[in-house]
Amino acid sequence: MSDEPEFQTPLGPVEAGLTATAALIAGRCSPLRVGDIEIDGQGRIRARTDKGPLRFAFAYRGVEFGAEVATGAEPRVRLSAELGKLPYSMEIGHGRHTIRRILVSSARLPHGRIGLSDSDDMRLEAESSPPAPFTPASLMAAVAALLLDLRPYLDLVARVLDGARRTDAAPG
Repeated sequence: MSDEPEFQTPLGPVEAGLTATAALIAGRCSPLRVGDIEIDGQGRIRARTDKGPLRFAFAYRGVEFGAEVATGAEPRVRLSAELGKLPYSMEIGHGRHTIRRILVSSARLPHGRIGLSDSDDMRLEAESSPPAPFTPASLMAAVAALLLDLRPYLDLVARVLDGARRTDAAPG
């Protein structure tokens, strides 16, 4: 017999939620793959039933990125970003030429490129397959690898666009 009293109390909603979450995670193969679970509107973890792509956004080096992650048998991560308008020749003629050279050079990237729309909008797109197993860590590794490949191009575009803005803002 123990000296400590025994208490028989029902589980509260928080404890019941934690128990259900633990049971959910324990029933899954380890490690958890991206797309296996989700957070519901009340902040509870539950099995993910929607098998559509996951989407999230983030900023890197002053650029807003959108990410779409396919979680099927062959997971893929796709990044996209709007980089701005191609400067007009009157704004910064040399910069326009430099941007065009950056666009051509980006076509040699193994997993992405910077393109130009018919209305002279610069758009970056990149895609990669995360390493297996497809965990949150492997997803972040794939995103980081893409960003490291893209960084020199982002920096060059930003430098040229900053020069165009300075020229545009200078008193004439």
